[in-house]
Amino acid sequence: MKKYALVFVLLVLGFQVKAQEDAKIVIGRVLDKFNTVKDYQADALIDTKISFLNMLPQKAKIYYKQPNKFRVKSTGIAILPKQNFDNLFNLLAKDDGYQAFTSGSEIINGYKTMIINVIPNADTSDLVLAKIWVDNVRNLIVKSQLTTKSNGTVLIEYEHGKHIDTGLADKITFTVEIKKYKIPKAISADINSPTSKVPPGKEPKTGKILITLSNYIINKGVPDTIFK
Repeated sequence: MKKYALVFVLLVLGFQVKAQEDAKIVIGRVLDKFNTVKDYQADALIDTKISFLNMLPQKAKIYYKQPNKFRVKSTGIAILPKQNFDNLFNLLAKDDGYQAFTSGSEIINGYKTMIINVIPNADTSDLVLAKIWVDNVRNLIVKSQLTTKSNGTVLIEYEHGKHIDTGLADKITFTVEIKKYKIPKAISADINSPTSKVPPGKEPKTGKILITLSNYIINKGVPDTIFK
């Protein structure tokens, strides 16, 4: 009996190792595509749909430069979950910084995706757990669910079009937990505004932040002064 139990344990461990290897191979192909982008800048339209905030869509500029420089510039107040916008790729870029396991598949918008669970090795990260849906034919992350210490669970959906060859999205939709999501202090007063209140007990649990990206300029150089 002990012999069969040992064989079973070894088989389980073998499957776990294989699942992790497969997951990291798929993630590696996604990163290979994304890493062709050394830098970019793009116009962004940020539309915040959170019940207690009455905000018009805001125009912004987004800048990125490898390995991890990122900045959003806007003339108005724009709510953008920056820590969730790029920290997933920052984590995945370090092969020894996380464990990854496949956990099934799902059809999204007609494409079969592989579901991969990602667990950071260090508990110092704001990111506790990530679940990503990868189209491993086009080598794209089409959806991710991030569990964070600071903002609860954030669901991110990506729509690709013109720049599918680089993995850069045309539209990104964040779904956030309203009670846990940190609103910038500059607009925190709006929460108590009489015009922003909803009837007790009918407050929605989630809100959305929709980002439409256009006019990408890729690999043309972004000066470091932009990020200061």
